[in-house]
Amino acid sequence: MLYQVEHMRQDNSPIIFTHIPKTAGNTMHRIIERQFMFRRGTIFSSGNIAKLNNLIAAPQKFRDRLILVRGHLYYGVHEYMKGPVRYFTVLRDPVKRAVSHYNFLFVGPRQPFKKIMHEKQYSIDDLLENGLVLNMDNCHVRFLCGVKDIPFGGVTEEHLKMALDNLTNHYEVIGLAERFDESILLFAKAFNWSMPWYTNQNVNEQARVKFSELTPATIEKLKYYNRFDQVLYEKGLELFQKQVAAAGSSFGEELERFKQENALRAGRTDRIIRIYKWLSKLRLYTGSQRR
Repeated sequence: MLYQVEHMRQDNSPIIFTHIPKTAGNTMHRIIERQFMFRRGTIFSSGNIAKLNNLIAAPQKFRDRLILVRGHLYYGVHEYMKGPVRYFTVLRDPVKRAVSHYNFLFVGPRQPFKKIMHEKQYSIDDLLENGLVLNMDNCHVRFLCGVKDIPFGGVTEEHLKMALDNLTNHYEVIGLAERFDESILLFAKAFNWSMPWYTNQNVNEQARVKFSELTPATIEKLKYYNRFDQVLYEKGLELFQKQVAAAGSSFGEELERFKQENALRAGRTDRIIRIYKWLSKLRLYTGSQRR
């Protein structure tokens, strides 16, 4: 049985999780909550990029004690924090991410476009033509280049270069939604986490549109509006494979043991997740503050 992971190094620098929408982020957040629940220090969580202003306006004492920043925030959060930080993120196939994002627009509990999507019944093609939702257009590059307020269709080669540089040089660990188990084991090794047991969260089993049902014309449009994301994703895949190789020859065996035990623990893990979500809502982080 697995009860611990072999950690790469000890480092108490604050951790920043760049949550790119629809990249298994909710499952990732549930894992993170259990890792940080009883650590001393302050935690900043963001449901949308506008919340960065709350961090900027926070007292210096709060920012100096940060141990974790997580959520929908563009690269560059470290500029408002003290000392060195450690970034990580999860990437996903850009076209499939965009389709998932489209489906979420209709059902997200705090989704700002939910009302208009139901009223207008916009299709994917409609959104790619009217530019209503910025994140349907090269969402990965938008988050990782760190440039705010890029209009729909306005992502350029220069933004891609910035995102590639940030991903390569400033993100310590990179995960892939398609290889989630490997990703979280790499995160656990890098950040000195306990075993990251999980169950899938926020899985939309009644998707409005399935990728397999899209027309070739719609898929081509999605590829066009996410062409820079595709380049970034391929670079992320390359970096990810290097991380797996660096984890050592025993990583494959460790991965298989983790998958088996994680499946066996699913019921218990679900109960623990519910408890931690409840504690999180009550803001019972020992010795910490939240904004």
